[in-house]
Amino acid sequence: MELKRGRIQSFASKHGRKGELLSRKYSHRERNRVRDYVHKFVNKLLEMYPVTTFAIEKLNKQDMFQDANDKLSKKISRTVWRSIHRVLKHKAPLYGSLVKEMNPYHTSKSCPRCGWVSRKVGRTFRCERCGFTLDRQLNASLNI
Repeated sequence: MELKRGRIQSFASKHGRKGELLSRKYSHRERNRVRDYVHKFVNKLLEMYPVTTFAIEKLNKQDMFQDANDKLSKKISRTVWRSIHRVLKHKAPLYGSLVKEMNPYHTSKSCPRCGWVSRKVGRTFRCERCGFTLDRQLNASLNI
């Protein structure tokens, strides 16, 4: 998609109004493609797990940009988390499901067994109190 977008932008810069119309048309197509994907993803999720409570992190893109390099910033800016959250919140009641937004604060640092909060941040979470060990991301999902 990026390669085609680049070609269209190059064409648009050289061909004035005609290029601008083509660029707008392609942007509209891209937006619709993403919307369609989000709706299909949420429908599939709700079909697989009907009558469920979904816990979702309150993610803030602005905070993520602070620590990210250029390549990661580009990936973050293209994400559609908010769209997925919005569509899931809208469609979940139709399937008898609930959606709760959770604060991600300390989710990857807290032990799901004993509640101890680790100061160390690494790829693996290790509880110094009870010895529980797990990947940091999996630990966060357990805590949520």
